[in-house]
Amino acid sequence: MMQDKTAIVFGSYLPSIINFRKPLLIALKERGYRVLALAPGNDEFTERILTELNVKFIQVPLGRTGFNPLEDIKTFLFLKKLFQRIQPDIVITYTIKPNIYGSWAAKSTEGIKVVSWITGLGYVGMEPTSIKRKLVRSVIFMLYKMAFNKLPYIAFQNPDDKEFFSHHKLLKSHTKQTITAGSGVDLIHYPKAQPQIKPIKFLLIARLIGAKGVNEYLHAAQLIKQQYPETIFQLIGMVDEGNPDSLEESELKELHQKGVIDYLGYHSDVRGYLASCSVFVLPSYYREGTPRTILESLAMGKPIITTDNPGCRETVENGENGYLVPIRDAISLQKAMIFFIESPELIETMGERSFSLAKSKYDVNLVNDHLLSFIEA
Repeated sequence: MMQDKTAIVFGSYLPSIINFRKPLLIALKERGYRVLALAPGNDEFTERILTELNVKFIQVPLGRTGFNPLEDIKTFLFLKKLFQRIQPDIVITYTIKPNIYGSWAAKSTEGIKVVSWITGLGYVGMEPTSIKRKLVRSVIFMLYKMAFNKLPYIAFQNPDDKEFFSHHKLLKSHTKQTITAGSGVDLIHYPKAQPQIKPIKFLLIARLIGAKGVNEYLHAAQLIKQQYPETIFQLIGMVDEGNPDSLEESELKELHQKGVIDYLGYHSDVRGYLASCSVFVLPSYYREGTPRTILESLAMGKPIITTDNPGCRETVENGENGYLVPIRDAISLQKAMIFFIESPELIETMGERSFSLAKSKYDVNLVNDHLLSFIEA
């Protein structure tokens, strides 16, 4: 196919280009685009996969966290020069810094269709609890307004984030808006699996910070173990060193040794654990876009227990494919898990409904077609 159109996909973490956006890269190529991937750093495995896909990788000078004016000006100038040289037709950005600096740099080049994909608000979307977070939030709001004043397209992953941007007046009226069903999930890569019933096995996969609801999960597990000692509570994830909200690995290992949880550390491929679990749990009060771990669990036919929280609530039809519980409420979480322990016959039924939801709403091919049709319209 002759490729006379160019598309750029720009993220803040190179492995995510493959882990989260590989189907999007393929969809762009199938639509006739020459595709470039932009991200900071280097990763031999990711770069090899990109080469196999015939996607060119360009390393961008970008600090993943924090705002350093000198470094960020360097990022902006690099992107501005790159866009003027390449003249891309489409630029798709995701995560905060690529959304801000990618949109900003593209304004200097006529004819670029830029879409900022808001894949969650994180701590920016939560009420700031410290002077430092208030300052960071105000800086990000200012940068959003400056970068987005000519933004042609923006895509959200849930209606709460769309309302947040509207409420804080972060967009101009001319910016076209849409909501995607998260980032979608690859139903082939995450195949449906029969849920385990004996013993009941709960699984939480997340960055191990308080805002993901890990403390509530641990508390509920300790309470349930007293009544149902055979129940298994698995935990997969990486502690976030330097983050004051991070759990301590020593605490997790102690609970593991006591038999309260099965702490499995970090795994890059969690499909085997998802396949063998009974119910997936994510009691998050973080401002999610749409949690990928939940989408992967839906695809593999698992009931879901999550919170009535932005990004999470859309994935559960309460009482049909799982349960929504209030945020920061270990007792409600405990009751929801006990329901499955005492009614194991519903695990398969609710798992089937999760799989149906994944097929009808969250299939990555549907999501990518929605996003690209929105841009190309």
